[in-house]
Amino acid sequence: MLVLVSFLGIVSWTLTEYLLHRYLGHVHKGKNFFKAEHLQHHAKANYFAPAYKKAIVALVVSFAMVAAISLFTTIHTAIAFVLGYLMMYTLYEATHARFHCKEPIAKPFIILRKHHFYHHFHNPKTNHGVTTRFWDRVFGTFKRVEQVNVPKTMSMQWLLEDNHIKEVYAPHFRMSLQTPKGA
Repeated sequence: MLVLVSFLGIVSWTLTEYLLHRYLGHVHKGKNFFKAEHLQHHAKANYFAPAYKKAIVALVVSFAMVAAISLFTTIHTAIAFVLGYLMMYTLYEATHARFHCKEPIAKPFIILRKHHFYHHFHNPKTNHGVTTRFWDRVFGTFKRVEQVNVPKTMSMQWLLEDNHIKEVYAPHFRMSLQTPKGA
């Protein structure tokens, strides 16, 4: 039972990831902490909010979730759910940073990178998921991507060799002189 609850926590994080990114990062017109950091991430090729800020928010949210969920179920069930949620959040952070900073290690990660980079460099109203494309399909924001134009000014080091796209990545990415469409 606790394994199933942890799995529900994992799935819940992927939905939260999508909703935060889409609504707080892009749709919301006012100012908020998430949007401020997110706009910097779109503007600077490898910018990520400082880890200590993310850790503080993760701890506060985790304790609040355990407290809220334990009002309706056992403390063990609440902890199992939050551990799954927190584990997937941690995987999301590592995956997202890797997409921007390191070479892919397997083909599925190229597919997810193209999905994510299309969002960054083509249309910020689509492809909000980072760890999954599932919620983009559910909510109608999915755009299939064959090849991504990466602006020269935003090209990641892992993608380049002698200031050109590495041959191995050429079917998936090409360099563009255009600036990204915005955040």
